[in-house]
Amino acid sequence: MDKYIGLDVHATSCTAAIVDARGKHLGHHVLETNGQVLVEFFKTLKGTLHVCMEEGTQAGWLVEILSPHAERVVTSRVPESRGAKSDERDAFGLAERLRTGAIDTVVYKQVGAFATLRQLVKAHQMIVRDVARTKNRLKAVFRSRGVSVVGTAVYRPAKREEYLG
Repeated sequence: MDKYIGLDVHATSCTAAIVDARGKHLGHHVLETNGQVLVEFFKTLKGTLHVCMEEGTQAGWLVEILSPHAERVVTSRVPESRGAKSDERDAFGLAERLRTGAIDTVVYKQVGAFATLRQLVKAHQMIVRDVARTKNRLKAVFRSRGVSVVGTAVYRPAKREEYLG
């Protein structure tokens, strides 16, 4: 029996809503956002499991830990929502969109040989961007005080006293 599970994920809790192949609501559960808790929950479910969650900070990690326990794990782009919101309603909406094939944009979250490399490249890009932003801010502070700053000498410890003076 196919079961469609919508996961509404937050920092401390996840709401899992389960729908069968005909669209009948089989229940919902609020679980701690904890890998062991989520995997244990998925192990208790019988049938062929299809999971859908919105793209977010934890999506890559959740795809990685839930993929071995489900036939399919889909991460979707967050749609613009209107009207009343609740975690339960959002989770059932995800499950229903997965069941009916109504997910507009699927976000690729491949688990595999290159997952670690992808994470390291992403971390490197973030560090490079943060360093560039910090350097630009440092130069801006000096320029705001009328100090001419050209080149990279301002970043060298040996020149620090000169610029601060």
